Amino acid sequence: MINNVAFGASSNISNFSKVQNEVEPASALKTKSAERDVFVRSANTEMFSEVKRTAKSLTQDDAHSLAQKYDVTNMTRNEFNQLLGELRNMGIINSQDFSVGYGGEIPHDLKEGEVRMTYGAPDESIRWPMGNERVDFIKLLRSCANYCSDFAADQEEDSDGRKVGNSLADSYHRLIDALEQIKKAEKENKSASTSKVD
Repeated sequence: MINNVAFGASSNISNFSKVQNEVEPASALKTKSAERDVFVRSANTEMFSEVKRTAKSLTQDDAHSLAQKYDVTNMTRNEFNQLLGELRNMGIINSQDFSVGYGGEIPHDLKEGEVRMTYGAPDESIRWPMGNERVDFIKLLRSCANYCSDFAADQEEDSDGRKVGNSLADSYHRLIDALEQIKKAEKENKSASTSKVD
């Protein structure tokens, strides 16, 4: 099931990481694409785009270590969530990046000055995996990032819709950068082990 979240134009979202577990169900609303549960996220601080970037760069050693545990192009949702937790604990991604990746949040539409959010993949060719299904998370996150960027570009300049869309896209791009480093390290690990055998 895919869930919607509404962000009020006057609401701010700096406590995004704190708010992630405090989402309370609101009345169910109909959406264009399907019947979905709708949630209103309550937050009274700064916008997504103002969340401070506190993460550090992924070192080559860390990337190689993570590559031994995760195949970022063939992961289950649980494996991806475990990787997100490791990246957050290492300081590679911040709380917003973790929450966006964990929830798979993308903007859905605008209604009465609110940016309504949904959880899910915007591209029908790839979707968030269920159970033991595996997907290429670089491809999936890139699809989400592109959708968020396109959504932002369609909004008025300096609008909350543009700020939220760009902020989500930024989080997805930071996640993609980390996953691409891990993928590169995995190739290097395979190449090194092949060289030892020869």
